Amino acid sequence: MKKLFSLFFPLILLTLFCGRVLAAPQLVIPSPAYHFGTIAEGSKLEHVFSFTNRGDETLLIERVRSTCGCTGTLLSQKEIPPGKSGEVKIIFNSRGMRGPVVKWIYLYSNDPGTPKARMQINGIVQPEIDVTPARLRLTDMRPGEMREAFITLTNNSEQPVFLSNLKTVPEALSATLSDTRLPPGASTKIKIRLHVPSDKTHQNGYIHLTTSSPRTPKIRISVFGIVRRQTP
Repeated sequence: MKKLFSLFFPLILLTLFCGRVLAAPQLVIPSPAYHFGTIAEGSKLEHVFSFTNRGDETLLIERVRSTCGCTGTLLSQKEIPPGKSGEVKIIFNSRGMRGPVVKWIYLYSNDPGTPKARMQINGIVQPEIDVTPARLRLTDMRPGEMREAFITLTNNSEQPVFLSNLKTVPEALSATLSDTRLPPGASTKIKIRLHVPSDKTHQNGYIHLTTSSPRTPKIRISVFGIVRRQTP
């Protein structure tokens, strides 16, 4: 009996030791990605991600970090016991963004397998006032030429938008607005005239516009004029 005990006792100690060594927290995020669909530019979006500690040691959340345009807040305690869950609240501000958007949120913890877990929110930000083209580029101009072009503004919101305070810089650029009131879904045009001095190879300028929308109070449009290369 003593011989049998002396044979199995080291195995028992080894099993207990390995169990302690392998014991660790495990951070699991059941749904790490959230698609918010299409939202209007300037609106704010909130979403809550849930996570669970599926390990056998306490999970310690060290910090939450997010990419530009997002803020992440830990709603639960920093210490998550085995089998318990926690939550992270994400606030996404779409102001100044447009088109497809992907943002990442990172959760740092003492999980040895995944010390930096990540979550994602993605979707499409539709500008409340669509500017087409967003940047006007006039190429192949002649030295001293005055060229005309059009920029279209479209109201994608459900409320009428009023436009005012149209300004241009520098003096080589001028613009006129067809309508100052944009009903929902309606469009209007800005007629621009750009002059490239004869002693220049290019001329850049900006169009500034004020709107009644609290989400898009200001619009700035870049205009580029490029002179064609002269052949010898």
